[in-house]
Amino acid sequence: MKKILFTILALVGCVAAISAQEYRILSDETTTVKAKIGDFSAGSRQVRLIVYDYPSVDGEGQPATVSGVILIPSDIADGTVPCDGIIMYNHYTIGKPEDAPSQGGDAMTAINALVANPLKPNYIIVASDYVGYGSSASHNIAYISGDTNGRNSLDGLIAARQLLSDEQIAQGKYLFNIGFSQGGTESMFAAKLTDTEEKYKDIRFDKTYSGGGPLDFENLYSSYVKQDKCEDLADVVMMLISVNENHHLGISYNDLFQEPVASKAIEYFTTKRKSVVSEIGVTSMDHISQVLQPAYMDLKSDAAKSLCEKLREIGLTKDWEPDVTKNYYIEHSRHDNYVPIQCVRGIIPWMTEKGFDPSIVPGKSTLQTCTAVFKLKHQESAIVWAIQTMAAIQFWPVLYYEGEQNRYYHEVMHDMNLMKVIKTLESWGIDLRKLINDGELNLSKEAQAAIEASADSTATGGPLRQPERWTWFDLIPGIDDTLAKVGLTTDDLEEMCDDAGISAVDLLEAYSYIKLGIEIPSASTSAEQRTEAPLFLLRQYEQQLAAWYLFYGFNIGYEAWGM
Repeated sequence: MKKILFTILALVGCVAAISAQEYRILSDETTTVKAKIGDFSAGSRQVRLIVYDYPSVDGEGQPATVSGVILIPSDIADGTVPCDGIIMYNHYTIGKPEDAPSQGGDAMTAINALVANPLKPNYIIVASDYVGYGSSASHNIAYISGDTNGRNSLDGLIAARQLLSDEQIAQGKYLFNIGFSQGGTESMFAAKLTDTEEKYKDIRFDKTYSGGGPLDFENLYSSYVKQDKCEDLADVVMMLISVNENHHLGISYNDLFQEPVASKAIEYFTTKRKSVVSEIGVTSMDHISQVLQPAYMDLKSDAAKSLCEKLREIGLTKDWEPDVTKNYYIEHSRHDNYVPIQCVRGIIPWMTEKGFDPSIVPGKSTLQTCTAVFKLKHQESAIVWAIQTMAAIQFWPVLYYEGEQNRYYHEVMHDMNLMKVIKTLESWGIDLRKLINDGELNLSKEAQAAIEASADSTATGGPLRQPERWTWFDLIPGIDDTLAKVGLTTDDLEEMCDDAGISAVDLLEAYSYIKLGIEIPSASTSAEQRTEAPLFLLRQYEQQLAAWYLFYGFNIGYEAWGM
């Protein structure tokens, strides 16, 4: 009997030991973090900052101990305020090992801003270093080379949840998965893994917010070659080295790169320091053809085809049958100077074909997309993405009660379209027609003359109702003229509409109303949609968004609310 008892106690002890080894706290301190953009401080907040490590894998799938951070606002840690949930943050590309979150480096800038921003969100932030940094510095990094970093983030989340549970800290109801640039890629791979691997299937994100990420590796490479340009060639070099090393392609760096890059490739990869290539002048180069050998600049060559095939094999869509009930928001600037828009555009139609419902309207569908109209570069669009993401996350508890969508919000959103968005904004005092028509975005002289020539037809339903005198083809010169002023073409507009689930009819209806003042009759609005409650919810969301934009100096007309 004693033997049985001792055996049971020994087994319990083993289980306890295994549980205790699921994470290790490396440091635990109370500190004040700041939300900063350059030298400008947007706010501060006291947090409990935990640096920890946990078991995960490296780029070859071998065991690795990976480190990361957990930021708990002090008022959540001590139970003063309730916790709304956890944000799993996937960090962007860093230039040296000291920049990793666990080292308190550059990657902490964005993480601190998530906690200390003016909205003061009641969320806990969990962020992995990714393999190759911090506790796993002896391993290679797995930069843009598959789902390794996604695993690192998910394993870090699992360990963080156990740590929080052991510390008896509330974790809240909601769980978000976010990241920009490299983090935008890793957030999507992490989401994929929750669909494809049993280990992660109990993790369900309320929404994945992916911004500015290379989501299609093959298209990323081919786009770089076709445009022969990227404003950070060091990242292009690291991407190709990482793929070559982690997936054992066996490409000679003398065959892949020109000098002096070829001789520095291994040093760059092993030290993980961008300064290795900065010092040889790569960051001052303008064209990819200055770095790659001619064979890899020719997409028809055997060398380039072989590389493309491998990039396709390790791509996001490979062996993924996504759960179309999950929620995604994908944002990318059409003028991104680091990550070409083409490497995102291929993913959005793929997701739509799989069954996701695209829409520009928050909360209406499972797939929201935004390809920024303005000429925003990579770092500028990061700020816009962060503003929109954090405003949406901050507002989430208002939209959902005990996990169920607020019925008023659902009623106003379920049949919302582009024209109704415009009308709703007008009801709040935002006159889009005035903002656009009084600015630089005016119709061409030819289009204006055509409108005036057909003015007498408005009494019978407007020019659009008189196809013999006015057709939608007559709008094209005006649309082209308007788009040119913001650096877009009609092809760009068509792609944006396809991605956002906006039909040509929706677009023309909105355009004719804003530019021509002609309102095409549509189905009457339901009584529920005219009630105060849903409009109040919409306005609250927009106010959260507006507060961010105005705070950071983005003046886009929201002052019409008197904010």
